Amino acid sequence: MAEDEQQRHRLEALQGITDHMVARLASGRLTWDEWLEQASRHGRYGFPNTLLIPAQRPTATDVGSYNAWQKRGRQVRRGETGIRIISTRGRPRTVFDMEQTDGEVIEKAPISPAEGLRRLAGLAADLGLYLDRGQGWTYLGQQGQRVQLPPELDDIAAASLLAHQIAHALRPGGHIDTTGTYAAPCHGVRRVLADSVASLVLAELGLPVSHLSFPGPRLWAGTDVRTDSSAAVRVVGDQIVRMATRISRRLIEATAGNLPSAPTPALSATTKTVAPQLTRPTRPVQQVPAGRALPDVRAALADAHRLYQRNLRGSWGARYLAGRGFTHAMQEQWELGLAPRSRQALLRHLRNLGHDDETLLQAGLIKRKDNGDLLDLFGDRILFPFRDEEGEITGFIGRRHDKAPGPKYLNTPETTLFHKGNVLFGLHEGRTRLCGTTRPLLVEGPLDAIAVNATLPAEYAAIAPCGTAITAAHIDAIAAHIDLGKSGLVIALDGDPAGQAGAVRAWQVLRNITGPVEAAVLPQAQDPADLLSRSRQAGVREALLSVTPLADLVIDEKIKKSGGRLEFIESRLAAAQAAAALIAELPLDQIARQVTRVASRTGMAPAEVTALVASAISPDPAPDSAQAQPFNTGQQQPGDRRPSRTTSPERTHRRTA
Repeated sequence: MAEDEQQRHRLEALQGITDHMVARLASGRLTWDEWLEQASRHGRYGFPNTLLIPAQRPTATDVGSYNAWQKRGRQVRRGETGIRIISTRGRPRTVFDMEQTDGEVIEKAPISPAEGLRRLAGLAADLGLYLDRGQGWTYLGQQGQRVQLPPELDDIAAASLLAHQIAHALRPGGHIDTTGTYAAPCHGVRRVLADSVASLVLAELGLPVSHLSFPGPRLWAGTDVRTDSSAAVRVVGDQIVRMATRISRRLIEATAGNLPSAPTPALSATTKTVAPQLTRPTRPVQQVPAGRALPDVRAALADAHRLYQRNLRGSWGARYLAGRGFTHAMQEQWELGLAPRSRQALLRHLRNLGHDDETLLQAGLIKRKDNGDLLDLFGDRILFPFRDEEGEITGFIGRRHDKAPGPKYLNTPETTLFHKGNVLFGLHEGRTRLCGTTRPLLVEGPLDAIAVNATLPAEYAAIAPCGTAITAAHIDAIAAHIDLGKSGLVIALDGDPAGQAGAVRAWQVLRNITGPVEAAVLPQAQDPADLLSRSRQAGVREALLSVTPLADLVIDEKIKKSGGRLEFIESRLAAAQAAAALIAELPLDQIARQVTRVASRTGMAPAEVTALVASAISPDPAPDSAQAQPFNTGQQQPGDRRPSRTTSPERTHRRTA
């Protein structure tokens, strides 16, 4: 995968986690008070990261990059798992919680409520606001600049009201409340925004915030199905974090005696990313051997096919097929054939028709023995023809008699026309149905494809790679006839360990399809061709119509392989880590569901699994880029194979500056 595509996918996945958390916040599953607590710790990194950081490490209190901790006199411990965030430049970055570091103790000196109020009053004066605490004289200035703080308010309540009004004053186009108490004119989103900013500012000053209360987003972001409550929460949350960060920085600058500087813009919560699309490989250019023309090769294949068809009639092959439910009409429809028993019968026949030996070798119809003799490639085998996009024969796959020696199936070798990694049996025959509502179904062999197409034509267009692994070229060929982003694809798998292994192999190619990729798990020792068997068809039909996401099977298999019986915390962690690597490759809308599944299967906390997924999505940059990357972990040296550690969710952290 190209570096740009990897970067795009990592950003998509991190944004997907953010979207999931925003939806939880909008629905009330994550309360506004809980989010404000997270924002008070991580707000300087922007709104999306106030959700990303606790999703990965709920107990995080103070996070920073590897280099930032070094400047503060602390060192990130070896093997610690980084927390993935999105930088202001829209790139995945790694930070660490203070509890993941060792070094000098960092403490924040507490201040009194009176001192907190004094600092806010100084900022209000810088903004041109006049504070009226009932001094008794007449105010002659502009009404919109007068902040009334009733004298009966204690310092904490007065600081809360002042921070609330400063939030109004700093908001673009905003204005302060013009009455002594802000309850009457300030309501809805406007009040939530100002009170939330006040809560974050008070927390930064070390003052209590428990006296503040907030309505749930469902009361102000809207519950009407026609509204986008998540978008409203995102916009308001972004404004709150930006404004609180701006106020906090100005307070710090005022305390240090510095002039205000332009605030650093927070991360945009509306950054759009593009879903990775399946990259289609180009087909290899067919090279015509010197002295041979493709029309000669095609003509030889067509003549051979006609001989095979004639030879099938009345043979053991025709009887075998009929015994398995493949009627004479089906044999004719699919133009099946049988290779002569004599291994030189086809050679003699085609020579008599004027084809020279070199053309037959180039067509893959005959082969040369070590002693130089020529003989037919197929002998006494039922033959299934492969066709190109125009319907012309390019090669064959042959099935031997059950009692005959040799491989069960034999393909045409690689030729100028036949490339095993590109061709699919049944694709040409099912192309018209793929233009409708049917879905492509990948099966193992040609008999499976014929049986499914005969019995479930409205549901599937079955196609078979026939003895080879599924390739990107196969997907390319299918996508030429149907939009896989909408239809997706189904793969039929055996219900035994071999079938599970096949799912893992297929996943490496099929995971790039943006549409639903699902699996039909067949009963053990049965295959789709049993649809034509009266005694076995019911179970196979039910299995083919009862599909499950292929990702579920692959992740479950990875958990089983990596964690065994999941008896110990080490095995559960290993299983979750292995599953996280697969989840990181999934489309955006599937990540949250798989995190929940893996957490349930392994007994891990969802937040821990989320952290592992985020780590897999955005691995630490290379050590040699430490100077160029301000958020580089800088901890792992070339050749280092240290295992990463996770932090127990029960560990507590002391909040620091």
